[in-house]
Amino acid sequence: MAYVQKIAAQHVTHTEIFFDPQGHTERGIDFKTVIGGITRALKDAKKKYGISSKLIMSFLRHMTQEEGFAALKEAKPFMDLIDGFGLDSSEKGHPPSKFERLYAMLRDTGKPVMAHAGEEGPPEYVKEAIDLLKIDRIDHGNRSLEDPALVQRLVSMKIGLTVCPLSNIKLCVVGDIKQHPLKRMLDMGLKATVNSDDPAYFGGYMNENYLAVAAALDLSRSDIIQLAQNAIDVSFLSEPEKAAKGLELGDYVRKHNVA
Repeated sequence: MAYVQKIAAQHVTHTEIFFDPQGHTERGIDFKTVIGGITRALKDAKKKYGISSKLIMSFLRHMTQEEGFAALKEAKPFMDLIDGFGLDSSEKGHPPSKFERLYAMLRDTGKPVMAHAGEEGPPEYVKEAIDLLKIDRIDHGNRSLEDPALVQRLVSMKIGLTVCPLSNIKLCVVGDIKQHPLKRMLDMGLKATVNSDDPAYFGGYMNENYLAVAAALDLSRSDIIQLAQNAIDVSFLSEPEKAAKGLELGDYVRKHNVA
C-alpha cells in the first residue's frame, strides 16, 4: 500500500497500471496470485482514496509470441479484471511485428491495446505498432520525432503518447533532461502525456516527473494544463468519465487562477 499512499498524496485520481504476469509465472508463481494481489490493491485504492484504475496486462517482448499465447490462455479466467493489453521490456531486437498474430487475438477481446515503441527502438517500430498491431496508444514514442511524416500521422490520428521523462533519463534514452523532447511534442500537436514508470526503480512518481520537465523545459502553465488534458483524452475511461475529469481540471484551473 506504500505506492497507493504515495500517489494519493500527490493527488492522483486515476491510474492505468501495467503488470507483467510472465515475469512472475516463469518463476513458478500462479497467475491467480499475481492478479489477485494487484486487484486487491486497486480496490483498496478506490475505497480508501477514491483513486480509479484500469489494469493493463503486458507481454514481455524478449519472450516468444508462443509464450505470449500461453500467457493469454492463463489470463482467460480473469478477463473481467483486465482492461487492456500492452507490450513492454527491451525494444531492441524485438519489433512489434514479432507479435502480430498475438495482437490479432488481443483485439478480438474488444479491449484496448498498446505497445512500447520508439523509446529505444527506431521510428519504424512505431509504424509497425500502428499498422500491424493496430494499437490504441503508444507507450513512450520519443523517436517518432525523427520522422516528420510519422509525427503528422500521429497528430492526425490523435494517438496518445505516454511519455516517462525520468525513466528516459535513467535508461539513457535522453542524455539530459533539458534535451527531453516533451516540449517539442506539445508544440507539434502530439497527444503527449507525463507518466511515472516503475517509480520506485526510476526515482520518480507523477509529481517528480512533472516537476522535472516543467523546470528543465521551462514549460508554461498552459503547457502543463495541456499535458493534464491530454492524459484525460487518451485514457481508457468512458466518455462521461473523461468529461467529468475535464470539468475537475477546469475547476482546478479557475480556482487557482491558472492561465
